[in-house]
Amino acid sequence: MQAAKKVDDFFHCKTCVVVCGASRGLGECISLTFARKFPAGSALILLGRDVKALEDVKSKISAECPHQLFVIQKFDQGNIRQENFENLFEGIFQVHKISLSSFEQAVIVHSAGTLGDITKYAKEMTDAETVKRSFDVNVTGAILLNSTFLKAFNDILKRVIINLSSLAAVQPFKSWSLYCSGKSARDMFFQTLALEEPSLRVLNYAPGPCDTDMQKDCREKSRAPDTKKMFIDAFNSGSILSCQTSIDKLCQILMTNFKSGAHIDFYD
Repeated sequence: MQAAKKVDDFFHCKTCVVVCGASRGLGECISLTFARKFPAGSALILLGRDVKALEDVKSKISAECPHQLFVIQKFDQGNIRQENFENLFEGIFQVHKISLSSFEQAVIVHSAGTLGDITKYAKEMTDAETVKRSFDVNVTGAILLNSTFLKAFNDILKRVIINLSSLAAVQPFKSWSLYCSGKSARDMFFQTLALEEPSLRVLNYAPGPCDTDMQKDCREKSRAPDTKKMFIDAFNSGSILSCQTSIDKLCQILMTNFKSGAHIDFYD
């Protein structure tokens, strides 16, 4: 495969970054890493359900990167009510006196997600609310938030969308029917968006198996014995990645001319 050409300007632009799911795990790691890399005067808008955890992340990052603006906002991506999405960013801009004219680039990171119910096989998915909640968080909420972002940041020429994807978007795993189908749908949505909007840069990044709470749930709660064993073996063999290792790879990819809409795995 031909090597990707390096593009140096991604981390050189004064940028407003939105991270949804910023309170822990990969979202927290992305927030800290981006705060370090973007020029002084950039802004990070951290969204998540747990305000206390968001405050902890903000304090941690602010201590290391006082030259950046940090905003935290309680936001439940799975609460599908129109008013939760409409004017979300306009309200943040107004309260925190953020002027978009000072930014050269806008970036959104879709990190929020749920495994759904991995204790059942596909044929046992009979509870409507369980299925709905999984797709609300992993698909519907991500779509609505993304459209809200594009509308709010319409006047910024350079816009980049990063969807934290998964191997599960392209490969089925037993007892993971909700998670796999949700990730696959989300990938295809962003591929379609990239096709429709060539001015955007869109990346579906599969971070690999990382040391997060979700990874722990994979080992402990997966119904299918072979799925559970796969994650237990990876953990016991030391094959689980640190969040920082995976996000460093993401940063490398963002500095290349990847095809917009591409699904790129950590191991590619």
